[in-house]
Amino acid sequence: MHFRLARSAFLLMVLPLSSCTTAPRPHDTPAGSGPVAPAATATTQGGPPAGTPSSAVSVAATGGTPTGTGRAPATDGGSPHSGPLAAFYDALRSLEQGTGKRHVRVLWLGDSHAQADFWTGFIRSALQKRFGNGGPGFVHLGFKSYRHDGLETEVKGGWRMRPKMPSTVDPWGDGAFGLGGILHAGFSGARRASITLTDDRLADRKLTWDLCYKHGLPHDRFRLQVGDGPRETFEAAGKEAVGQLRHLQRSAVGLTTLEVATTNGRPDFCGVVIETDPSDHPGVVLDNLGINGARYGTALAWNETAWTQEVRRRAPDLFVFEYGGNEASDGIIKPQEYRKQALELFARARRIAPAAACLVVGPADRADAESKIPPIRNVIREAAAEADCQFWDTYEVMGGRGSLRKWRDDDRAAPDGVHLRPQGYAELGALLLADLMAGYRP
Repeated sequence: MHFRLARSAFLLMVLPLSSCTTAPRPHDTPAGSGPVAPAATATTQGGPPAGTPSSAVSVAATGGTPTGTGRAPATDGGSPHSGPLAAFYDALRSLEQGTGKRHVRVLWLGDSHAQADFWTGFIRSALQKRFGNGGPGFVHLGFKSYRHDGLETEVKGGWRMRPKMPSTVDPWGDGAFGLGGILHAGFSGARRASITLTDDRLADRKLTWDLCYKHGLPHDRFRLQVGDGPRETFEAAGKEAVGQLRHLQRSAVGLTTLEVATTNGRPDFCGVVIETDPSDHPGVVLDNLGINGARYGTALAWNETAWTQEVRRRAPDLFVFEYGGNEASDGIIKPQEYRKQALELFARARRIAPAAACLVVGPADRADAESKIPPIRNVIREAAAEADCQFWDTYEVMGGRGSLRKWRDDDRAAPDGVHLRPQGYAELGALLLADLMAGYRP
């Protein structure tokens, strides 16, 4: 099964239908309740005492409590939805009916088409305008070449990225890189990184900032500040703290800033999840996990146990898999190998969140690999059908073979013959959104 193109619905989801307010609630709640590692030693400057509550997730652990637990409640009169996206539609419907008491989360795994957050940003914004704004979701910290809608990032000093090539399909290190598959650590100079919210829709909202980090050395230490809150210092508590993914949750109201500064060693930061308070007015959150150059084998190279723990914290309602274009860079393509990898990744996601819906977005055309895209698209479509995932045919929606050149000629695509311009991604986002919502019953 694949979507029927619905061009008449081009602007279906772009108009705001409601506004939301958020009431404050207690914070500093542990982010996970499964097996935990020893808590990091904390000192503060003018703030809470040492040992301020935090949660620590062991790489070896498979448990953990998601940020929002459970599926959305059934709608009145039963579900009107069926098919691979039914769970996602039901969750959206509960928001629209006012019965939903948790965020509806979308986990988008993709390549460079997603990383710049133009395509994903359009879809996130449109869904949030209709169903409620749950916040920007997952954001990288310490990433110099990075963009995300609704916020600004700043990085000072020298920072490293691990794996050095994040798109690698080969296992690297312990494979525990957090939700987004990349670690960042300051190694020289000021070694400070910050995230500042700029989305005016969140100006009066209480938001939770969930920071993920990992100590690499027994003497690692960093300082954290959120908004006007205290400057807190966190340091590794000896060798037992090394190599474990840990989480800290802090809350603040409005368009505030989170800043970390490394003061000793090289602690790694695996990102921050920023969400509004769902207890007051839940909404949609789209976590953009796009990585430049990524392919289906990229996520398979991560430590499955560690990644499982991170995804379960998010409790996704919908997985989006948007890969396939970089496989066309291979000198000799191996469609059946890509098909096998896709099926393995779909199965991994199902093991983590069996009730979540599944959407597979096929690869776009490439001007430099026009003959390679169709066979890759075909096997990914087959894998999606076998895994009972909805398939969206980007290649056909754009116009098939040679479409990237045409989009480039009318300035919707970039000169490189692979990527789109922001306006092109907005158009593609509107087309995908129209087809995605065609099966939704308000």
